[in-house]
Amino acid sequence: MLGNKVHILDYELVSPIAVGAHNIVSNIQNYVHADHPIKRFDATGFPFHHAAEIKEDLVSFYAKEDDRIKETCKFNRLLELLAASYGIASSRLAHLVNLFEPEKTGVILGVGADVTPFELFEKEIFDLGDQYKMPMAELFSQLNASQTKLNRVLNPYDLYAIYLAQKFNARAFQKSILTACVSSTQAIAFAYNSILAGEAEVVIAGGTDSLLNGLAMISFGKLGVINETTKEPTCKPFDVMRSGALAGECAGFTILASDKFVRKHKLTPKGQLMGFGNTLDAFKITAPDPEGNSITEAIQLALENSNLKPDQINYINAHGTGTKHNDHLELKCLRKVFGDELKNIPVSSTKSRHGHAIAAAGIQEFCLVMELMHANLVPGNLFMKTPCDTELYLPKENVDQKIEYAMTNNFAFGGVNTVLVLKKHAHES
Repeated sequence: MLGNKVHILDYELVSPIAVGAHNIVSNIQNYVHADHPIKRFDATGFPFHHAAEIKEDLVSFYAKEDDRIKETCKFNRLLELLAASYGIASSRLAHLVNLFEPEKTGVILGVGADVTPFELFEKEIFDLGDQYKMPMAELFSQLNASQTKLNRVLNPYDLYAIYLAQKFNARAFQKSILTACVSSTQAIAFAYNSILAGEAEVVIAGGTDSLLNGLAMISFGKLGVINETTKEPTCKPFDVMRSGALAGECAGFTILASDKFVRKHKLTPKGQLMGFGNTLDAFKITAPDPEGNSITEAIQLALENSNLKPDQINYINAHGTGTKHNDHLELKCLRKVFGDELKNIPVSSTKSRHGHAIAAAGIQEFCLVMELMHANLVPGNLFMKTPCDTELYLPKENVDQKIEYAMTNNFAFGGVNTVLVLKKHAHES
C-alpha cells in the first residue's frame, strides 16, 4: 500500500573485513577474516590476545575534515571510525543530501561507551619532573580546554549523532542509543518507526563502537564472553567446540526514506526495511532468559510486522557470537518460530570474520546482508567444523543462492533483542 514503506537508499561501512561496503562481497567470497593478534594496545598479561582490528590507516578518508575533527579523531576511535565511513561515501551521497529537507531529516545512532586512552597522555601525567606531577583534575581541564563539543577526552555521547546531523543537514532530531549489542540495530528499527509515524521523511541510522582498548577488553573478558585462546581461530559460531567471541570495531550508517520521498524524487532504492521485532527479557543484566521467550517473540514480531511467512525468508544472519549459551539459545528460538521450515533456510554468523562490534554490530551486519543479497551469496560459518545442530542448514562454505528476503538478529546484555527483516528490491512504480 502506498505510503507504508521504508526504503533503503544507501549505506556505508568501515569494518575489519571491509573498509567500504563495496569491498564486502569479494572479501566474503575470498574468506577474508580479521582474527589476528592484538596490535592497537599492549595485551601483555591479558588472557586473550586476538581481536578483529581495522588495520588500514583511516586518516586519508577524513583528510578534508576540519582540524578540530582530525585532532579529536587521534584520541577518539569512535569518531575516527564514523568520520572515515562518512568520508568514503560523502561524494557519492552529495546528490541525495541536496534533496533532504532539514526539518524532515533526522539522525539516530547507536554508540558504545567511549574509553579515555590515558596511555596517549602518559607524557603529560608522568613526565613533568620529579617535584611536580599534574593532578588528574587539572590534566582533564587542560586537555578539554576547548570552546566546542570536540575534546581530546570526555566527549559527550551525542557527539556522533551531531556529527552526522551536521553532515546531512538533519534538523528534525538527533538521537543516541546505548543498548550494548543492539544499539545500532535499534537505531535502524526506531528510524523505521520515525518515518512511518511521519516524524521524518529521511533518517540516517547506524552506529560506531570499538572494543579494542584495555578497559573494554577487561570488562568483557570478566563476563566470560571473549575466547581466551592464543590460537586461531578464536571465534567459531555454531561449532560444538565454540568457546567465545572475537572482539571487534566498526562504524557505519544507512539512509532510510519514506515511500513519498522516494516517489517524489524518482529514486531507485537499494532495498526495503520490511519490519522489525524489539523485545526485552528483564531477566538478568548479563544473561538472557534461558527459555528464550523474549528472543522468540522478537523473531516472531519481525516476521509478523513484515507480513511475511517463515518460508519466504531466504537467509538468516544470526547474532551468533560463538559463545556456548548464545548460539544454542538462538537456534532454539529460531526453531520455535520457523518450525520444520528452518531446515531449509541457511543460518550463519559472520562474526568469526569481522568480530563482534557491540554497539555497531547491527549496522555492520545490516550493510553486509544488503551487499550479500544483491550478490545472491550466503556466507558460510567460517571455522565451523562440527555443527552444534546437524538437523539445521548451517553451511560451512559460502553458497550461491537467491536472497530476496533476509533476517538479521542482534541480542544484547540486559536481554534486549532486536530483529530486522530486509528486502532486496524495494521500489515499485
